[in-house]
Amino acid sequence: MNKLEFQRDAFIDEIYKKAKKDKNVFFLSADFGAPALDRFRKDLKNQFIHCGISEQNMVNVAAGLALEGKKVFMYAMAPFITLRCLEQHKCCSAIMKLPINTIVAGIGLGYADSGPTHYTTEDTASLKSLVGSKIYTASDAYSASLIAKHLIKNKIFSFSRLERLPVKKIYSKNNLKDKDINNGFKIFKSKNNSKKNLIITQGYQIQRLLELFEKNKIKSPKKFDIIDLFQTEPIPNGVKKILKNYKNIIIIDEQIRNSSLISSFGIIILESKISAKFKGFCLKDNYVFDNGGREKLLNENGISIVEIKNYLNRL
Repeated sequence: MNKLEFQRDAFIDEIYKKAKKDKNVFFLSADFGAPALDRFRKDLKNQFIHCGISEQNMVNVAAGLALEGKKVFMYAMAPFITLRCLEQHKCCSAIMKLPINTIVAGIGLGYADSGPTHYTTEDTASLKSLVGSKIYTASDAYSASLIAKHLIKNKIFSFSRLERLPVKKIYSKNNLKDKDINNGFKIFKSKNNSKKNLIITQGYQIQRLLELFEKNKIKSPKKFDIIDLFQTEPIPNGVKKILKNYKNIIIIDEQIRNSSLISSFGIIILESKISAKFKGFCLKDNYVFDNGGREKLLNENGISIVEIKNYLNRL
């Protein structure tokens, strides 16, 4: 986990490869760029549409293209392509069941220090309210590329949540396969998890969590299994089936409580009558105005890495 890579470039590169062979693949951007997109725009001018700073209208354009049988990918900043466009996503994509793919860039507090207008701390709840939507969250550049491949192969009304800044490399072809994306999760399983503790997280938070384990900050690492959840909505059936095997379930998610995985798994645990002890770490239910960088904001707003470490070491 040393090399830093952009998820968005890995994702767009996969679309570019497909678009070169398939003239029905279209890419739409709301005045938002990336090095990989520069190549797409230059080489495939007839398959790229610059929609300007008009995200709602971009969804309408995407719907028109999808109705004509085009394979459409949209790309914009997370807060503006999610909450700002929610009604358009509902009326254009959800109601008409169009397989439009939206790339949501800069999730959670990823746009530190830009203030609450640029944070997406409630996007999961908003997007999963759209009937029929599937939500994916990448953990590194390689997982982002596999999610892109999955969406290219399958006609899915979807949202792909990516980080704004480059992140550390977790996966390669040796430890992450297409089947993991199809299943919706990857499990890091301990050979001697005697206390049956399960941690479920995703995106930037699994980067933080794995760093705790790699730096030997967790006293008994073999006590824990870890799930990296690629499919945020709906929760994969494979994950639901194994919850009953654990005594302690810990959720870490960079969303406010009602939008977080805590809410999603809380309902599953109640309905399934699972007796596990349930603990969640998420953002406080407030808007974040402070500055100081993402780590500072996370530590002060509900997802303190020290508190997580101390809790895990008590189990």
